[in-house]
Amino acid sequence: MKDLFTLLGGHGQEVFQPAVALTIAGSDSGGGAGIQADLKTFAASKVFGTSVLTLVTAQNTQGVTAVEMLPDAVIRAQFEAVMSDLNPTAAKTGALGNDRVIGLVAEMLDDRPIEKLVVDPVMVSKHGDPLMPEQAVKAFIALMVPRAMIITPNRFEARALIGRDVDDVRDMQEAAKRIFDMGAPAVLIKGGHLDHIVRDILYDGTGFTEFGADRIRSPRVHGSGCTFSAAITAKLAEGATIEAALEYARDFITKAILMAPEIGEGIAPVNPMHSVWNS
Repeated sequence: MKDLFTLLGGHGQEVFQPAVALTIAGSDSGGGAGIQADLKTFAASKVFGTSVLTLVTAQNTQGVTAVEMLPDAVIRAQFEAVMSDLNPTAAKTGALGNDRVIGLVAEMLDDRPIEKLVVDPVMVSKHGDPLMPEQAVKAFIALMVPRAMIITPNRFEARALIGRDVDDVRDMQEAAKRIFDMGAPAVLIKGGHLDHIVRDILYDGTGFTEFGADRIRSPRVHGSGCTFSAAITAKLAEGATIEAALEYARDFITKAILMAPEIGEGIAPVNPMHSVWNS
């Protein structure tokens, strides 16, 4: 048995050893989405967050005014620094930007595999506007979808992936099957609205599981997709099953929207730190 001094880290204090999670995504200068939302979510979930920036945006609640992709060498150096020392047990991807970065990230994950990988396909905005060129979408399907443990497209992103509209639960189920056939072992289609219920559809090749919650009518939803996928990643890092991670993430994002502050003049962000600010 270890002596008390060792158990207390040699300093007379109990040592907390959190799970480590990684986000590979873009920076949002407004703090509402991207890397910033992911790291807040990891911290609120009591997971140690690490990051690899792929691109930098100049944005606020009213829109994006500039985007700059980072050089391959800088992206790879961040990844190697994290993986060689901090050993994340789960990771997520967010905004990858173009086919060059998608290919690079795929190579990095081949060099240092992360089994628990949540792929959030940031390719279409919540308004349905494309955020990724067609060539990059093809690269994403070929290189990122098969590497995911779970992929979490909203219905607009699902439409981009399968090339057809996704408007109701039946469409969501069909889209999930098609994306599963692209190589993802688990697919969660988000954002189908029926009456007053928000429905997410999970498909794992054996059947469908539906997750639902009351629809929250709020203008403060910027970063909701990033926060949701980061919450899934945090729980996977701690060893939870996909189903348990999804249940946690659904509760987490509901509270993040309900407790979102009024920030800026546009679409305000959700509040990943709700448990801290309201404790």
